[in-house]
Amino acid sequence: MEGGYSFAFVEQVMGISTNRSNARLEAAHVMKRKLAVHGEAFWQRTHGGLRFGSPQPPGPIFPGEVNTPELLYQHDRLLRDNYWHAGGGLAYYFDHLDVFATYVEFLGGTDTHAGRALTISLVVPFQVRAPHR
Repeated sequence: MEGGYSFAFVEQVMGISTNRSNARLEAAHVMKRKLAVHGEAFWQRTHGGLRFGSPQPPGPIFPGEVNTPELLYQHDRLLRDNYWHAGGGLAYYFDHLDVFATYVEFLGGTDTHAGRALTISLVVPFQVRAPHR
């Protein structure tokens, strides 16, 4: 099992701070000699940023703190993006190739993007050797 925490000092855009904290926790278990499973959880909290708010009746006013065309144009990078994601996957290790498959699901949050992701990776290990003398 392993985990981590990071704090990002992000350059302000339009005078708005979007510094954020991120944490992750991962646990893995080797099922057989060449097969492993893992589970993971991710958390993010933005310190600052804009709240998008709920949609209002049609009209010229944007919802929440994204209330000008300029802020709407920059809203993806300025949102107070807080979330929980969780997922898991499998890894299989061949002699000269590793194959990974991971699925991550959105659990909850505010002013963030909901969704899921399936990632499949192929890794070819190699060694860099010193030149012969």
